Amino acid sequence: MVTDNVYEARHPHAGLDATSQDREIQPSEMQSGQAQAAEAPAPDGGIRGPALSEAEAGAPVGATLAVALEAEIERLKAEAAANLDGWQRALAEFTNYRRRHETERSQLVFLTGVKIIEKMLPVIDDFDRALANLPEELQSNGWVEGVRLTRHKLIGILESEGLSIIPIAPGDPFDPAAHEAVTHEASDDFAEGRIIAEVQKGYRIGDRVLRPSLVRVAR
Repeated sequence: MVTDNVYEARHPHAGLDATSQDREIQPSEMQSGQAQAAEAPAPDGGIRGPALSEAEAGAPVGATLAVALEAEIERLKAEAAANLDGWQRALAEFTNYRRRHETERSQLVFLTGVKIIEKMLPVIDDFDRALANLPEELQSNGWVEGVRLTRHKLIGILESEGLSIIPIAPGDPFDPAAHEAVTHEASDDFAEGRIIAEVQKGYRIGDRVLRPSLVRVAR
């Protein structure tokens, strides 16, 4: 008995019949075994997917990657072009805005100066009338001389800001752009349309007439 037990332990398949050992494996059993192998868990615990075919395994992976990279490059180029166009438009709009703002600011400063100068003209007129009607005995008076210097200084300041007197002389042709007629008089000394005399000085700033000269015109 001991001998038989030792033999069976060393030869566990000795009890199988010859039929089970020698029979052929059927195709259905092979397919079943392949399916089980395909569904067997992967070593890392996941499910192993189906094996790649020889055609799939031999596909040009480098070529596929190159196509994908080329498409990404084209997309980035289009995006960069769009961003550049937007930036250029924004820069142009800002440049136009800054130029327009500077122009408006310059015009505002100019108009403000014009308004101030225009309000000073009646003061100059008062100086001129006072000095024109000065009694003879006060012509050399020191106080009067100080008034003349004050008028001269005021005129100098306004001239530094662009103010100039409209030049006029008796006999000059009447110019409606620079002159304003207060009377039309018959005259033996001047032809029709000629200036007889100036009543009030006119001024301009640059080419702009700030106040026309008031004149008497022959008819």
